[in-house]
Amino acid sequence: MSTRLVVASLALFTCLASAADFDDCYKIEDIKLPDGVPPEVGGIDFAPDGSFFVVLRRGDVLKASPSNDAKGFDWHLFATGFHNGCGIDAVSPTKIRITQMADMIEVEDTDKDGKADSYTRFASGWGLSGNYHETNTLTKDGKGGYFLSIGTASHAGPTFEHVLGEYSAFGRRGRNYSSVKWKGWILHADAQGNVTPVASGFRMANGIYTDPDGNLWSGDNQGDWKAITPLYFVEKGHFYGHPSSLNWDPAWAGKDPMLTFRNDMDAYNKARTKAVVELPNKEINRSAGEPMELPRNGSFGPFAGQLLIPDNNGERISRVMLEKVNGHFQGAVTQFIQNHGLRSGNHRLRFSPDGKQLYVGQTVRGWGTPAEGLQRITWKGGVPFDIESFKITKKGFKLTFTKDLPDKLTDKKSWDFSSFTVQPKWTYGSDNENERKHEVTDFKVTGKRSVEVELQDFVAGKIYRLDLPKDLKSADDKSPLQNRLAFYTANELPK
Repeated sequence: MSTRLVVASLALFTCLASAADFDDCYKIEDIKLPDGVPPEVGGIDFAPDGSFFVVLRRGDVLKASPSNDAKGFDWHLFATGFHNGCGIDAVSPTKIRITQMADMIEVEDTDKDGKADSYTRFASGWGLSGNYHETNTLTKDGKGGYFLSIGTASHAGPTFEHVLGEYSAFGRRGRNYSSVKWKGWILHADAQGNVTPVASGFRMANGIYTDPDGNLWSGDNQGDWKAITPLYFVEKGHFYGHPSSLNWDPAWAGKDPMLTFRNDMDAYNKARTKAVVELPNKEINRSAGEPMELPRNGSFGPFAGQLLIPDNNGERISRVMLEKVNGHFQGAVTQFIQNHGLRSGNHRLRFSPDGKQLYVGQTVRGWGTPAEGLQRITWKGGVPFDIESFKITKKGFKLTFTKDLPDKLTDKKSWDFSSFTVQPKWTYGSDNENERKHEVTDFKVTGKRSVEVELQDFVAGKIYRLDLPKDLKSADDKSPLQNRLAFYTANELPK
């Protein structure tokens, strides 16, 4: 064995065997964009050959071959002229598709000179009022087509005198509104670009994602009719809570969905599909960006197969632990990363083709700093001490950790559980309701890394908060616990 290999092996062993903080296991780098380019990243994607595309919110598309040197990317201008492009699919090294405010455009470099020369409309059919908030994005459907999320307009901006498509004065009301067609909807564009509606009730689904099993996921922006930040499992024909979008549902023709639901919250709660996981906006995630599954093969370290959700209004990326209970998704959330050099504005995620690096695109439209640009997270090896899984039982929860737990875990009072509910309505966000503490009535160590707890008055329909003991460290290397706080959305209890 060479000296270099021995040194490398010892370094990896040291990382694995010694106490590991997040910074010991992951490296965050700023990817330098060309001088003079406003670094407001709308979307990012890798082409099949590994080349990397960035669509900037102000209209340009840059292309580069990723470099080990974060400052050494060979950027060049591939295309330009887009109106707030926020969704991108790099079909090939010479062809991309982009969602901009009014439509979806296919862009191609037909003469292979490195710059696009063909711009054609791939899909359209939604309206445009001129309001700044009506951005949209995409995810592939696995069949050559796409799901598209179309954002509502904001009361903080105007509607222009001349609009694209049909205009509805009726839909112009509310804090966030849908005065032109399909705002607040998720649509589907097939492989030929034909557009049909899928699901309604979204405020600002700034990022949707189709996982390897074909499940469609969407976050949303907490605000009016969104009590806190939700993660939704999206199904055709379902309504996800923001009534303004129903202005374009034929079933509501001649009726007023906003007034109906404001006057009858019971009817509203029966009509809406609840979030599978709620992400408290103060503690976890204020404005969900694009969900993305961690590689299932472990190429990016622990937590394989779990979902990451970037926060557009915080220096953090959340980690969601899903499970199916009685055939329905629900689960828990904690942080994957908070601070450690991560900027705010996080809303686009892509893993490198080998799955070893996570690229993060950032913009908040100038609302805060530092909150613009492109960063890269690399797994260095090693595993931080953290919650690996958080699952529900009939009477409480089972938690598994990434490392062995210390021997003495009998002080059940130091495992602090509480619960609350939230009620989406017309006001901006929602205070926690029905708050209470839950005594741990039974505490069992079920393995070197697992514990089970039973809770007093444990019921469905609540969000459970767990504050882990402050002094909890791993048994083997005394690693500090990375996240003491986690939340579980208990829509159902196991039967």
